[in-house]
Amino acid sequence: MHMDCPARYRHEVVEGLRGGRDDTPYVQFHRCVYRTVGWLESERQAGRNADLTAGLERLQAEWAERGPVGHGFEAYYRGAAEGMVRAMAAAIAGEVGTYDRQEWKVTLGTSSVSVTPDRVLISPEGIVRVQRNRTGKKTKSEHDQPLYALMRLGAQQRYPGKQISVETFYLASGDVVVVPPGNEDRQLKKYTDAIAAIEIGEFPTKPEQRKCPNCTFYFSCGS
Repeated sequence: MHMDCPARYRHEVVEGLRGGRDDTPYVQFHRCVYRTVGWLESERQAGRNADLTAGLERLQAEWAERGPVGHGFEAYYRGAAEGMVRAMAAAIAGEVGTYDRQEWKVTLGTSSVSVTPDRVLISPEGIVRVQRNRTGKKTKSEHDQPLYALMRLGAQQRYPGKQISVETFYLASGDVVVVPPGNEDRQLKKYTDAIAAIEIGEFPTKPEQRKCPNCTFYFSCGS
């Protein structure tokens, strides 16, 4: 769901004009990292020693099969991928518990929203840590994203009675920042409002000077 632009949701989902976005180099690079991290977590959970070297070897295999091989910016994407795997391997090496890598169905009123958190770790004490991975620098506005409220609600529904910690993992620095609860109802209302608009077929354009030129539908949108 494109919370910032209902018109893009109409183009991609309602009209089916996806424009091959699942095969972009950016998506391919992230898919390789996500699968590599999942493998590292599985090895750790099984009690096997999957260190950084093993992680980079796994990334190499994933890259050869699914990565943006031959793309003009392959070296850049590969460097970024290796940096992300290094940060995640260091974090996973010190973790104890089990991982949840499933898609969640979060109930909002009479509707539901699908979300797959970047990382979910359940500690032996029963603490559920839900993380969003970020590749950039820390920003003051990061924790204003409605996704954090959705992840918190999803964790509460999936793990009732458990202590929940919603966090941001900054891959460039390795820092983990806990996101405190606040304005949850206001943030979740953005999802319920979007669902209500979809149900009645309202998809207004929301022109944004910085984001619009990067959209696949920039020239056909009419905004």
